[in-house]
Amino acid sequence: MKITPVLSELAAHPAGSFLNITEFNGAALGACDITGTSPVWEMHPDTDELFYNIIEGQFEVTLLSGDEPEHFVAPEGSTFAIPKGIWHRPAAPNGAKFIYLTPGTTLHSEADDPRKEND
Repeated sequence: MKITPVLSELAAHPAGSFLNITEFNGAALGACDITGTSPVWEMHPDTDELFYNIIEGQFEVTLLSGDEPEHFVAPEGSTFAIPKGIWHRPAAPNGAKFIYLTPGTTLHSEADDPRKEND
């Protein structure tokens, strides 16, 4: 068994680093300290993505799941899951530290609306 001091690990790396902090059922549980908005959309075609804990700050995410983008704000102490197959763009304009689990494939897109890339 491995115990990882997540906040110490984040402090020891440059902001914006995505750290693999432990293995869980064959997938990496990760942690990150970010400020700003992701320049790309991401999507996981084969699995949900779990944001296990917003450790510090406020985390924002925009989902492309309906006709209009949906924007959500998760305050410190929150947890949420993004369903598989949904394009999303993470952000933390004022900074956030969080723990996440993405057990499957991650696709990225720089398109304004990646759902329309193959139209």
